[in-house]
Amino acid sequence: MEPWRPSPRNPMDRIDPNTFRFHFPNLLYASGRKLCYLCFQVETEDYFSYNDSERGVFRNKVHPWARCHAEQCFLSWFRDQYPYRDEYYNVTWFLSWSPCPTCAEEVVEFLEEYRNLTLSIFTSRLYYFWEPNYQEGLCKLWDAGVQLDIMSCDDFKHCWDNFVDHKGMRFRRRNLLKDYDLLAAELQEILR
Repeated sequence: MEPWRPSPRNPMDRIDPNTFRFHFPNLLYASGRKLCYLCFQVETEDYFSYNDSERGVFRNKVHPWARCHAEQCFLSWFRDQYPYRDEYYNVTWFLSWSPCPTCAEEVVEFLEEYRNLTLSIFTSRLYYFWEPNYQEGLCKLWDAGVQLDIMSCDDFKHCWDNFVDHKGMRFRRRNLLKDYDLLAAELQEILR
């Protein structure tokens, strides 16, 4: 029997403002936030520049018999949407949690398949950053050429404008950057 593989599904266009405010703040410890959201942009090369071609939001699937992290949902979807491995892609992720070790390894393998793809990951929080295997996962991503950073105010504003169904509500940075400095320093220490 073939092992379970995440079934690609279409990403959401946007998320609710309350979902964004609850799941995305820079918090060192974020209890009650068990879901991971991945906002993405895929740009394809068009002659000498990149053109926006696709954006959306994935959320992890939480089923006892078939769990699928948001990163795995994206990878599965991308392979179906963009089967041509020789084209150039620029992919940006905005994550509510940094990747777990398993997802980090799958992303590294994915980047080996798509050698002409650049990936930038901006994460709101670091998932189990005190655990050595989670630190190793982030280092593997970094070593594979992935740009890693903690989401800044500009990143939150970009997400608000492009991935949140805000219905005209103004962006407010209040409480989003609570532990930004601590998380940025922790990430830098891990990647050293």
